[in-house]
Amino acid sequence: MDAITDVCDLKPFKSIWKIRVKIVRLWKQYSAFGGVTIEMDLIDSNGVKINTSVKKDMVNQFDSFMSQGSSKILLKFSLSPSCGSYRTAI
Repeated sequence: MDAITDVCDLKPFKSIWKIRVKIVRLWKQYSAFGGVTIEMDLIDSNGVKINTSVKKDMVNQFDSFMSQGSSKILLKFSLSPSCGSYRTAI
């Protein structure tokens, strides 16, 4: 678990990841289905981008920790395929 994984090597259905990314864009979003979420566009050192969401039950835990423009090492998270009409544009 010590090695940093490149964003391009992430795969769904595994939750033991460690990535180093910069938060390019961050905003809160509300939906009737999902409640309030934190949405982020991230980029790694290779220029690979990924859109992420912090679910409503974890927003309070991460709200003060995440800020646009900061670099973070993220650990122990899961991936799921994107769904809906959202398309990121960086």
